[in-house]
Amino acid sequence: MPIFRYICRSCNAEFELLLPRFDSPAECPKCASDDLEKQLNKVGAISVSKGGCAMSSQCPASASGCCCSGSCHHNH
Repeated sequence: MPIFRYICRSCNAEFELLLPRFDSPAECPKCASDDLEKQLNKVGAISVSKGGCAMSSQCPASASGCCCSGSCHHNH
């Protein structure tokens, strides 16, 4: 499920919500308003090349030679 970032137009609260779809209804957790402005959410990714993890020196050792079977969860 994607994480969406919002600003509430009623109370100016900034928050993120985990929603099943882009068009899922949402409301402010602070004031319960549905008058929200969806914000751009910055997403980062790590490229994994053939042969192992892009940041294998920073990942815990595992049977595959990289964390999570080739997916490093560190944001470095």
